[in-house]
Order: sequence, then C-alpha cells, then structure tokens
Amino acid sequence: MLSRPALFLLACAAGTAAFAQHNPSPALDESADRSARLLAGAKREGSLSLYASMAEKDLIRLVSEFERRYGIKVKVWRSGKNNVLRRAVTEARAGRFEVDVVHNPSPEMELLHRERLLQEVRSPYQRELIAEAVAPHREWAGPRVYIFVQAYNTKKELPKTFGDLLDPRWKGRIAVEAKEQEWFFTLVREMGGEAGLKFFRDLVATNGLTVRNGNALLNNLVVAGEIPLALTLYSYLPEQSRKSGAPIDWFALAPTVAYTDGIGVMRRAPHPYAAVLFYDFVLSDGQTLLAELNHVISHRRNEPYLRKFDLKFI
Repeated sequence: MLSRPALFLLACAAGTAAFAQHNPSPALDESADRSARLLAGAKREGSLSLYASMAEKDLIRLVSEFERRYGIKVKVWRSGKNNVLRRAVTEARAGRFEVDVVHNPSPEMELLHRERLLQEVRSPYQRELIAEAVAPHREWAGPRVYIFVQAYNTKKELPKTFGDLLDPRWKGRIAVEAKEQEWFFTLVREMGGEAGLKFFRDLVATNGLTVRNGNALLNNLVVAGEIPLALTLYSYLPEQSRKSGAPIDWFALAPTVAYTDGIGVMRRAPHPYAAVLFYDFVLSDGQTLLAELNHVISHRRNEPYLRKFDLKFI
C-alpha cells in the first residue's frame, strides 16, 4: 500500500502530465489558434533574447520590424558565427539559460542540435521553405540561402571555370575568406576528391591565395580595388554593394556551393512564446523584408531563381 507522501507525489505527477497535455509547449503547438496563443503568451513575457551573426544593419531592420508589429522587445547580442556558437554552448554548460533564439549558419546550428540545446519547432511556415532549409529533426530552419559567388572590381578577363584560375595572369589577385571550410570541403568533393585537392594545391603553388577574415571585409576590399577577385562571398553582399552604386559585381562558377542559415529556439528558452513568435515571423513575413534587403530567401517562391545556379548544398 502506498504511503500518503507517495500518493501525494503520484497525484502531483498525474496533474503535471494532464496540464502538459492541455498546455503543450508553444514550439509543438499545432492547434488552429496557434498564432493567437503565441501572441498572447509573448505579450505576457514581454521580451526575448537573440544571439545572431547576421550583418548588423540587416539584423537591426529585421528586429525593428518584429518589435513594431508585436510590441515585443528583442535583446540582441551579435557577433561572428563561431562566437555565437561558443557563447550559447558555454552558457548552457554553465547552467545559464538566458538566450531564447539563436540565428547562425546551418553548420553551427547543427552543432547546437548535437549538443541537445535546441528544441523541435512545428511551425506551419516550415512547409513554405525549400527542402534544404528545414532540418529533418526540425530543431532549426533556414530563412536564407548562402550562395558562394565570385566577386570582382572589373570585368576584364573573368574566368569561366575554376580551372581558368590556374592561368598565371591571376597570380596574386585572388582572395578567399578565412573561415569558409565548408565551401572548400564541398567544392573539393564535387571536383572528385583527389582532383579537387590537386586543383587547390596547384592554385596556391601557381598563383597564391590571399586570405582575409570576414565576408564584409573581403567585399569591401573588392569594392576598393585592393582584391581583384574574391572566390568566396555570400551573393547578397556584392549585390547590396552593387545596387548602392559601388564598383563591384559578381558571378557564379560551377559547381556553386550553397548552404542555408538557421534559426532555432533553445530547449531551455526563458521566453518560449516570444521565441516561437519571432521564429515564425522570420520564416513568414520576415522573408519579404529579407528579400528587399537583397538576401536570397529560402521560400519556395524563390525556387525559380535558385534553379539558375548549379547549386551543391553543404
């Protein structure tokens, strides 16, 4: 026979389970009134915390629009992708659960998944994205596609293939970003493995490669004419500069490496309703705003544009 304390604990457990059934996690809510529930819960919470690596001026636009629409304050900490990953992991391991949402490139988001720091989100807006933009476990989804393109300051003698870069006229004129290991790995794989490694060895031996830290910096160096040809830039950067009148343009050699970014809700998010509301916003109305900022969005309506490239996703 169970003691009174045991019966009390059993009753509490049953009550908790019943409460959970009637009050599902906002991330898993698939009810017809999901949006209203999210907004009401977010209003009660009043704010959320976001760690992100998006370009600052674009991040400010995105966050400001969310705050204007919903009246929910977003506390932003922005840094490079590795710093964002490091801080999220370090704080969680120390038992500090302060961040609600992380927005970072998908390889770094997948590392957060492997650390069991994200939670599954069942958002209706995931169905509106290209297949590559939604992780199978649904712990992150990518609102943007990063297309690695080549950017230049002048149209003179542009290469038509990667093999053309072995011509000695490119000696000392080519640069890459320092942290694009995924681009290198994927391109080598698509070139056939050993053949790809040989290409890069020959390229370095023949013409050299300048390395710069940061996509924005590399883009600006091309604009300034200090770097004639950048091999690894996200397409939206030179496109933004070109449309502002800067002397830069871009093209894409095949095969063209691509991957998505990712947005995810932390498993121990202190403001779960506001977090999921922001997640939904970025995957829905936020897509229009990102497109206006010349980002390549992952919404299915953008598939005709994406099909123009020989994309090889990481």
